[in-house]
Amino acid sequence: MSFENKDNYSVQRLVEIRIGGRYRLGKKIGVGSFGEIYEGADIFGGDEIAIKLEPTTIKFPQLLSEATLLKSITAKGIPKMHWYGHSGDYNAMVCELLGQNLEDLFNFCGRNFTLKTILMIAIEIVIDLQ
Repeated sequence: MSFENKDNYSVQRLVEIRIGGRYRLGKKIGVGSFGEIYEGADIFGGDEIAIKLEPTTIKFPQLLSEATLLKSITAKGIPKMHWYGHSGDYNAMVCELLGQNLEDLFNFCGRNFTLKTILMIAIEIVIDLQ
């Protein structure tokens, strides 16, 4: 979050946004059809987390279903869900931050995966699902 001042340069706001009273909202790391995903931190434990926000005004909310599903699954490669609730005008879900997403990796590789990369990803998915 930033704003333009009269000299036309960006100045970082000093306001800290908290979700659920415990999680600090960081930079945006993704966007999808149903909301936005941000990096964040647990202000008590210091753990890095992911925060998914969905506007409460959305016509077909999905986040509660996703949170319920994540809470019921405990498997390698599936993020652990820490918290779900409402924060201002948003439904919010806080979960474990696993690392770089496939979209970032795809962009890093010039939007072209080699056959070897595709097979390595597929093997990792199969191992995680077992």
